[in-house]
Amino acid sequence: MVALVADITSRTGAGLIGVFLFIATTMSVMRTVVIPRTLRSFISDTVQRVVVGTFIILSRFRRRYPARDGVLSWAGPSTILLQLTTWLALYVITFGLLTYSVSGQGMGDSLRQSGSSLFTLGFATIDRANETIIDFAAAATGPVIVALMIGFLPSIYSAYLDREVTVTMLTSLGGEPAWGPEILARAHMSGRLSELPQMYAEWAQWSARTRTTHITYQILVWVRSARMTRHYLVAILAVLDAAALQAALSSKVHRREAYDLLLQGSQLLAVLFAYQRQGRNFRASLPFRGIVRNRVNPQDVANAPGWSRDALATEIAAFHDVTAALPPEGLSVLKEGFKAPLQITRADFDKAVAVLQKAEFPIDKDLDLAWKEFQQTRRRYEFPALELTYLVDATPAPWSGGRRVPTPIVWPSLATEVEMTTEADEGEAS
Repeated sequence: MVALVADITSRTGAGLIGVFLFIATTMSVMRTVVIPRTLRSFISDTVQRVVVGTFIILSRFRRRYPARDGVLSWAGPSTILLQLTTWLALYVITFGLLTYSVSGQGMGDSLRQSGSSLFTLGFATIDRANETIIDFAAAATGPVIVALMIGFLPSIYSAYLDREVTVTMLTSLGGEPAWGPEILARAHMSGRLSELPQMYAEWAQWSARTRTTHITYQILVWVRSARMTRHYLVAILAVLDAAALQAALSSKVHRREAYDLLLQGSQLLAVLFAYQRQGRNFRASLPFRGIVRNRVNPQDVANAPGWSRDALATEIAAFHDVTAALPPEGLSVLKEGFKAPLQITRADFDKAVAVLQKAEFPIDKDLDLAWKEFQQTRRRYEFPALELTYLVDATPAPWSGGRRVPTPIVWPSLATEVEMTTEADEGEAS
């Protein structure tokens, strides 16, 4: 009698656990792959944390950046593969538990039958009606999950390629790794200064697209560029620095395009940071729960010189709208980060000015006032940008902050130094 009660209890419990796992796994698949919204999944989040965390630990054993970049380049793709594997494994367990709950066979045979049905192998057949229904459900689920992932991968890599094409095109103008002052120096030396407004407009659109794709498919944050000296976070930081420097140093600048870029770019970095720093809040992973509305003001925006009242009002309103739906945990860290001292120093600024002066870039503003304006503009995006570059261990470019493992700065080839070397060689030849 005791054995019978224990058997009934175990099979009933297995059935209830199987139903729970089926709902949880299906919701994870829906929230990660199907629904085009920023929804969290406990299963997907756990897989990402474990895989990415493992590669981060392994990378810390590599002191040189090229070796660390090689290790971390596996993190994003491995996470995508492990998510599919985890879902399939959970469905095998799910249907195995359900089969065990309605059949008289043991757990091992139930899992064997579940795997046979899920992967449509057919080597474990039965003729009982209640088990046949479960087998049909398993046989339909397996191909559907694989098909969803087959459709998911092109979406992921299409967004990745769209991001990387623009980053790659910046190489000729911004260097590799990209650096804001070098963008301005090369643009002036190559006679392309008039093209900067168009470039700013293109990067503003790039920021909006990247914000959409990288919070919908958050694993893209960890998918790195094809070259170790190229990284999308370093690229957008360089373009933002170029726009901020040009607006601070020159009165002859198309401010609308520069300000639109600064607005879109700072929003991109703030949103990516907030979602990467959100805590393990169980309520956020519930199936039908949305994100509560919050609000944060961009720091020092009201004191920024060179900004009209209308431009200020537009930025504040836009920032309110964007931050309204940010995760509370990430938002609170973002608020405190905006108050932190800037990492960029006056010496860094003066070095950039010296590079621009060598390139004969037009500077018509007082350098003290320009430094003040550049500080207040960079404050909008420096904290989330440097936190993200630290988090993903991006290319150690100039002005991009520190890394987990102390790493020397990788400088791009400065066009002004190349020009001076060329002139010296020509002088020796003559």
